[in-house]
Amino acid sequence: MKKVAIISTGHPPFDERIFNKIGKSLTKFSFEVTIIVTTADIEKDISSIKFKGIDLNKKNRFIEKFKFIIKELKKLNPDLIINCEPLPVLFSYFFILIQKKSKPAKIIYDVTEWYPENIYLKKKGLKKTFLFFFGHFINFLATNFSDYLFIGEETKLDRYRKYSPRKKFSIISYYPVLEYYKPSMKKIENNEIIFGYAGVISISRGLKIYYEILERLISNFPDYKFGFVLAGRFENPQEEIYLKKFEKLGINFQFFGWTNYQSFSKYLEPVHICLDIRPPNKIYERSLPIKIFDYMALGKAIVASDYEPIRKIFELSNCGILVNPIDLENIIEMISMLIKDTDRIYNYGLNGRSAVEKFFNWSVCEIELKRALESLNL
Repeated sequence: MKKVAIISTGHPPFDERIFNKIGKSLTKFSFEVTIIVTTADIEKDISSIKFKGIDLNKKNRFIEKFKFIIKELKKLNPDLIINCEPLPVLFSYFFILIQKKSKPAKIIYDVTEWYPENIYLKKKGLKKTFLFFFGHFINFLATNFSDYLFIGEETKLDRYRKYSPRKKFSIISYYPVLEYYKPSMKKIENNEIIFGYAGVISISRGLKIYYEILERLISNFPDYKFGFVLAGRFENPQEEIYLKKFEKLGINFQFFGWTNYQSFSKYLEPVHICLDIRPPNKIYERSLPIKIFDYMALGKAIVASDYEPIRKIFELSNCGILVNPIDLENIIEMISMLIKDTDRIYNYGLNGRSAVEKFFNWSVCEIELKRALESLNL
């Protein structure tokens, strides 16, 4: 049985893509899978997958991460290493150089984030400029040290074609595992409409916009009862003040903390319309949020930012409406149109679920994943 190590220095051990998707698919393909992380103290076996982890993320402890990952790779001596960030690729390449094996392990770089934007955008001044160039350099090395690339979405592909034009790759997207998503389309009854959002919670991801939307709708539609389901974890604890602000609106407001991939969808069952309205930046304008597909799988109508990657999905699936994320008047106008034609809300949900069943589910990705692995001749 071939051995696979999946390494992450930034994701939790039970990250949906690492564990529920790629990890479980690899076990289905008869690989022995070990997930190695530096984000949590863990050592256990679950669903035929081994977990090895140490929590080193409170500080930037580069050397400790390097030593831990190399130590675990030496123990496992894998045939394949899948890396979820650029840095583990460099660690894996070093391991290959010292690996005592006639046929050294193959290295895959799983690209799901915008590097280096998601690092340098959080900084200011000269440090920001340095991180921009240094981040691109590390990403360039990671790309060229890899034998194969998994690219999470086509919008990211062009950058990696520039880093390494001849590098082999596959588009392995973020589509949901359907067995975890029971469709729960809801028809509007008694003039009650419930909105929902699930995931990482922050003002940069639309939290303030959602508050302003509900505040305006309450005023514009006094005969309606509105609700809001918010599920996930706050990126900035200071922004938890919005929990009290939503409560003061006098709506049916419910907040649920972070839960596992298999369970989160139950929180959204009563929701009619799911939201993903993010203000523009260099990441969001070019990204395809995972939750768009999650919402579709649950049969929810969606209101989302009008960015090109999302627009392409909406054009194909007809699952909701797109709005200008920096124009509150436009957002209110578009949502008001939905409220006045509630059959559209239900039909958008039906369309989204149908599109996921046909095109946007993990089984589709799994076929490409298997093809990619076979091409590596492990």
